[in-house]
Amino acid sequence: MNKDFLYTKPYVSGIIDDTVVELESWFLDDSRDRMEQELRSISLSELIIKLINIFKVGEPNYQVLLSLLGRKMDKEVQENKNVYSLREILRSDEDIKRIEIEIDNESLNIKQVRIYVDIISFVAFEKEEIITNVDVRTEKTSDTLSLFIQGKTITLVGV
Repeated sequence: MNKDFLYTKPYVSGIIDDTVVELESWFLDDSRDRMEQELRSISLSELIIKLINIFKVGEPNYQVLLSLLGRKMDKEVQENKNVYSLREILRSDEDIKRIEIEIDNESLNIKQVRIYVDIISFVAFEKEEIITNVDVRTEKTSDTLSLFIQGKTITLVGV
């Protein structure tokens, strides 16, 4: 599966994007659709592993990443930080309630991803201990699990 679309530059309102794109890729490459379908149907553990691997490869576009998981993205400013929230998550398990991505104001790179999951899924995820098989540093509290990858943080929050 071609994952180049994940690492495009984020769209900035008011600035023309003159990046050269092959028209054939729009019609012949269904990688985006396949990844969207996959991320929406795999287990929470598999989703976290996929996200870890995406961050290990490079700097994903936060707009593309959020669009793969759902609809209705809102921008909020929290303590001088730009946070993009995805409130309508399209997953077959309905385990994720909300996703927030904090981005760097200048580079538009992702700094932190917070994934709010129902408490049952959170407890099940913790019991699987699948993260021990992946080379990342973790921190855990009673209702959060933070994973540190390439200077970024993915935090699961049980709600």
